[in-house]
Amino acid sequence: MLTTQGYEARIADLFSGMSPNARLKTAQMVAEGFANHSMIEEDLELTRAILEHLVQDFETSVRRAISEAVRDCEFLPRDLALRLARDIDEVSLPLVEQSPLFTDEDLLEFLQSASDAKQTAIAGRHHTGRHVNRWIAENGCYPAVQVSLTNETALIGEEGYSKIIDRFGTVETIQKLMIRRNYLPNRVIGRLCDMVSDEYKKVLEEKARMSERTSPRMIVNAREKALCKSLNRRMTDHEQRKMCISLHRDGRLTATLMLRCLLTDNHSFFAAALGYRSGISKKRVISLTSGRGYLGLQRLYERAELSPYLYTAVRTTLEEMRRAAHYHPRADKDNFRQRMIDQIADDYGWEDGLSLEDLMEKLLPNRLY
Repeated sequence: MLTTQGYEARIADLFSGMSPNARLKTAQMVAEGFANHSMIEEDLELTRAILEHLVQDFETSVRRAISEAVRDCEFLPRDLALRLARDIDEVSLPLVEQSPLFTDEDLLEFLQSASDAKQTAIAGRHHTGRHVNRWIAENGCYPAVQVSLTNETALIGEEGYSKIIDRFGTVETIQKLMIRRNYLPNRVIGRLCDMVSDEYKKVLEEKARMSERTSPRMIVNAREKALCKSLNRRMTDHEQRKMCISLHRDGRLTATLMLRCLLTDNHSFFAAALGYRSGISKKRVISLTSGRGYLGLQRLYERAELSPYLYTAVRTTLEEMRRAAHYHPRADKDNFRQRMIDQIADDYGWEDGLSLEDLMEKLLPNRLY
């Protein structure tokens, strides 16, 4: 079988006589086939060789077509992804906006030479870290800063907020976006209070009072609640897997998040997450977690390296869900959820009547990072 290098001369000779339009159509077909995993194993080496040749094509439309097709492909070779991301904006933006392959270190590298459009695309990505958002806060264009503040999944630390205030603190639009963030450090609140109107000052003062009453556990719990809500939407299996990759990379695909998904009737994402962490298919997870026995579930849970402390809560939830499906298929969802919460609380020796938030806060690990 020829290697990628062995194909190079033949591929170059083949494409040298093609018109730009023919190369464009070929690029679209090959990239889409690769991204959709619709080809047999024997063809992958040739396909990669073709892509490696076409990402160097002098026609922008050809390179753009590849970037569009593989924008959310999780198995795209890293060298190809980086080459496309470092291309001109017309080519790179689809991949920079969505690809799950890039780390925060990659994004910081892109930002060093990024145009305003590329900065803004990076600011809008899901789950960008503090270092990325601090760079945007300190050096980014105004639209990128706006998008960063609008992005509910972006982690913006105290230093990032301070840089935004230094640059744009007197701009009312920025003030409003900062005030709307779920959490602001007290020192940031104090600085904003010196700049905003009396109306905004009242909102900030209430945020400060809430912050004083908010423990680190409550903050972590609130973040997982918001994240779980964002996951409670219709997603394809591919989209769920892409989300799992991103969350796991950031350390946010936790046992408490997965349990919360179960308790809020999102069994689909729970199965996708458990499958990703344990290395088996979502379909197999559903099969193992729907049966009456729990040996398979226990082995799966251990393989996923999840907190042993939460296994009882997960097992109880799945057991109650199975019973409800069999005996009470039309049960009121709120009453059913409360029954599950009460049963979990009883398993752990806690009082009845806990709310979902009280339960999840109690189940958080003792050591929070």
